[in-house]
Amino acid sequence: MKKNRFGQAKVLDTKELDTVISNLPSNKHKTLALLMRNCGCRVGEAVQLTWNDVEEESILFPKTIVKRKLKSREVFISQKFFNCLMKWKQELALLKGREIVQEDYIFPGRFEGSFLTPRAFQLALESALKASSIKGGSSHSFRRSMLTKLHKSGLALKIIQSLSGHSNLQTLSLYLDITDDDKKKAVSLIA
Repeated sequence: MKKNRFGQAKVLDTKELDTVISNLPSNKHKTLALLMRNCGCRVGEAVQLTWNDVEEESILFPKTIVKRKLKSREVFISQKFFNCLMKWKQELALLKGREIVQEDYIFPGRFEGSFLTPRAFQLALESALKASSIKGGSSHSFRRSMLTKLHKSGLALKIIQSLSGHSNLQTLSLYLDITDDDKKKAVSLIA
């Protein structure tokens, strides 16, 4: 469990994720959380995305914004989530009082031409986690939860690795949560 920035972020189940997102203060924060939940990305990557990175079927995480800047990755998204992004884009246009252009950040910061800082999102998230009575969660919980859910659904690790952007399976394995129930299920397969 994560405490004072040490340890691993808690893996949240679907109900917990829904509760945390509903307790975030604005649609900007909620949409950002949904993006991290759907793409399994880091908050630092998500806040630097522009509308130019969004396609109807996928989001491109350019290598200039990913950790270690090794290579770009493309994550496919559902039509439902794409529609959610387009709804946010319409709301953002109303808030800004102008048409949103491709070069605009999806999650703008306080100043023109800036993006929302990861720390600003983390502060909002801490309040939402507290209101949801969830301990040990952080922005990285969205990433760990998505990757663990894909793993538990039986998806091949190489596919999960391509979505997460991890350079090797050993690093990816650190993100995957294994519970006592998982271990008991494994033992029952042997007997």
